[in-house]
Amino acid sequence: MARQKGLLKLTGTLGGINFYVVKGVGFARNAGGGFNGDAIRHQPNMQRVRENASEFGHCSTVKKAFRLALMPFLHGYKHSKLHARMMTLFTSIKALDATSERGSRRVGEGLQTAKGRQLLHTFELTPQHKMLNAVLRHSNFNWSLQGLSVTDFSTKLYSCPKAATHVGLTLGILDFNFDTLDASLMVAPTYFLEVSSASSSFEIAMDAVVVTDFVGIAVLGLRFYEVIDDEVYGLNAMVGVCLLDVRV
Repeated sequence: MARQKGLLKLTGTLGGINFYVVKGVGFARNAGGGFNGDAIRHQPNMQRVRENASEFGHCSTVKKAFRLALMPFLHGYKHSKLHARMMTLFTSIKALDATSERGSRRVGEGLQTAKGRQLLHTFELTPQHKMLNAVLRHSNFNWSLQGLSVTDFSTKLYSCPKAATHVGLTLGILDFNFDTLDASLMVAPTYFLEVSSASSSFEIAMDAVVVTDFVGIAVLGLRFYEVIDDEVYGLNAMVGVCLLDVRV
């Protein structure tokens, strides 16, 4: 392998040489080598590659289904690293499956472990969201009652989008089947606070306790709103989402 010189860096194959660029640095090497699709599918020494590919595909499918199940909360949230971080999460949980053979390990089995549930519970969907993190510091979630109690919380201490007049907090219970990837999401009425609100205490609860059949996940969403003459407009800026609890 050699480095390319000159201002222009080539990519592609020319005259039996592969040209490519990594982090702005151009490289060149002889074309050929590696493994083709047929070899990966059939050669015995490619068994580990096949196993990893199978499990990676499973985790990717789970990631997509889980993200879509949370879309009512994540709508409008844009972060380039979310997909990669979720893949890391689910591959880590999958690796905790001690009952399945390598190549067939599953996220659902990994969630049967306390560590797997902890990994999911502590995963930050929207990292470093100051107002949401403050809500969590001032709150307590009760799974039995499926209610969130918030004490002495003030919105005016935190920045918000320019157009925002209110903050909305929404509690949801997601029932997610990690085998079939079926999902059911129930949400409580959104609790609104003016962005200039002083310290206050309040509770948010589901209209009725949701009985989950698979993996139960309590979700809290924070979204800013612009309210004009009783018309409510949701904003896509500074969306916050967190997982409050995970039950199997």
